[in-house]
Amino acid sequence: MNKGKITEAVIELLAKHPYLWALGLCLFIDPFFLGAAENIPNNALWLETFMTVGAITAFGYYKHRYEGISTKRVVIFIALLILADIIAVRLYTQSQSKAMWHFAGGCSVIVILYYLADIKKYRTQLNALLIMGLGFCLKLYYVLVTSVYTRQHDVRSFGGDSGHAGYIEYLLFEHKLPDFDIRERWQFCHPPLHHAISALWIYVNENIMQVGHNQARESLQTLTLFYSVCIIISAYKIFRYFGLNGKALYIPLMIVSFHPAFILFSGSINNDTLSAALVMGAVVCTLKWYREQSLKNIMKIALCVGFAMMTKLSAATVAPPIALVFLIVFIKKFKEEWKRLLGQFVCFGIVCVPLGLWFGVRNYIKWKVPLMYVQKMDKSELQYIGNMPFLKRITDFSLHQYASPYEQWAYLDESRAVQNYNEHNPLITIMKNSLFGEFINENCFHSGSYVNTVSNIFFWLNVIIAGTAFVSMIVICFKKGAAKLTEKMFLVSFYIMMMASFYKTSADYPFTCTMNFRYITPTVIIGAAYIGLALKAINKETIGGRYAAKSLYGEAILFSFSSGIIYLSLC
Repeated sequence: MNKGKITEAVIELLAKHPYLWALGLCLFIDPFFLGAAENIPNNALWLETFMTVGAITAFGYYKHRYEGISTKRVVIFIALLILADIIAVRLYTQSQSKAMWHFAGGCSVIVILYYLADIKKYRTQLNALLIMGLGFCLKLYYVLVTSVYTRQHDVRSFGGDSGHAGYIEYLLFEHKLPDFDIRERWQFCHPPLHHAISALWIYVNENIMQVGHNQARESLQTLTLFYSVCIIISAYKIFRYFGLNGKALYIPLMIVSFHPAFILFSGSINNDTLSAALVMGAVVCTLKWYREQSLKNIMKIALCVGFAMMTKLSAATVAPPIALVFLIVFIKKFKEEWKRLLGQFVCFGIVCVPLGLWFGVRNYIKWKVPLMYVQKMDKSELQYIGNMPFLKRITDFSLHQYASPYEQWAYLDESRAVQNYNEHNPLITIMKNSLFGEFINENCFHSGSYVNTVSNIFFWLNVIIAGTAFVSMIVICFKKGAAKLTEKMFLVSFYIMMMASFYKTSADYPFTCTMNFRYITPTVIIGAAYIGLALKAINKETIGGRYAAKSLYGEAILFSFSSGIIYLSLC
């Protein structure tokens, strides 16, 4: 079998079931680290070495058998590679940063496989796999150096009775849903899908795989790593759906693959990551249904939306844009296919509505908990910003807010310096915490570190890219031929729904923490898609077109490198 056929077979296998392959990869590597660098077992190194030697030997045999390389050259080649592996093992055992070694090793494997493949024939697919693979290695590194207590949102602690950790352990130990008013415990108001899966994961690890108590909880990050990878796969599917190719594909894919929002998601054990993954799955399935209105496709949408709302009720923001697509198709095909389409919509409702709302309905019947209940915070919190009128908050762009690229909080704890104000402008806030979250600031790096300089560049680069995405969205919406009108309306309406919900929440709950980018992460993918569509529509023959393409390509590469530098510097 020649190189071209092997590459083709691998690409076809990956293309058929990419989400299952991603799950298989995460399950395969999980025993090697169990969610943290300190959990890497002693025998993992020897198993990895054995696999490496086996791979080197198989590669040598391939070169000898199919490419006619002499036995002597093959033996020398194998011996040199094995020697290099032994030296690397020696250095690894003496290293204080095993996570960095895994990152470098993963990147090396991906690059080697890339150059062994038939690059010319499958350049687009292989370049995309390279970008997503390197992004995966960065996410894995972040998981290895990040505890389930590090940079988490509303998790609290295992062994407690509140927060996402308490919710997971309640399901793990009690084997039932909360039998009390869910308003009594912090974060128990969320639908239980993510927490139930997490509880099952811990149970299987502890009772079947005989994994230790703490290691089983740390390995929850394997699940969120998988969910984060699913988001990137969905983004790729959307880009390819719109026919993006070359730089028009690579630029948005780099932005998404290396975007810190999804790096942070990979280590975050609350329900945000699974919710976003299912929402993006619903977007992919809706686009597919728009091209082929089959019962199978609409059932996929129903399952994605239903399970997303069973994870987090705010996932319902994707429902109105999907309904808009349903309505447009129904009106267009009313005369010929109204019965068939109406039947599909009924089936959609039968599956989606109970999945998404059963938990809220249950709580309303038992304890009169409002369906859209949100747990409120005390106005005495230092991060309360309700004293400033909302109109002033959204129109205040005073220069002092740009003095630091990191989100500002007016309180003191063990890890931060005292800040003199709370972030209050939603737009400026998400420009900051989309890159660094709430918990990364100048104190996370060495004093005078170059990383803080990189962070400043990263912030302004993010502003430029976000502005480009917004302008591209407006231009493409009025440009004919870039995409079908319904497809554009679907993505734009989803973007508007998310931003409207975000600003409404910021107004209704005036706290700095409510202005977090994790609530609207799909906007990254929509914005990146419109950048790709704009590049696709640009006339590359003109000087302006060539300059725009090269400029955006450079910005995407710099964005990726900046993200890598900052997140590899976190320990």
